[in-house]
Amino acid sequence: NKFDMIFADPPYQLTNLAEIPDLIFQHNLLKTDGLFVLEHSSKNNFETHPHFTFHRSYGNVNFSFFE
Repeated sequence: NKFDMIFADPPYQLTNLAEIPDLIFQHNLLKTDGLFVLEHSSKNNFETHPHFTFHRSYGNVNFSFFE
């Protein structure tokens, strides 16, 4: 299945959290115009990921958006 939107809120201490965007795109889980949102701590930075589009921060909560 492919999805219009995927929202992931994994535990911030998850050791392989940084791999989640790669897994989403390697398995082709998004539709062509789909959006993937990953909630994470400020320790993670996904700006160099090829599908990264923008980042939002709300207090201690961070969201990275991918297309």
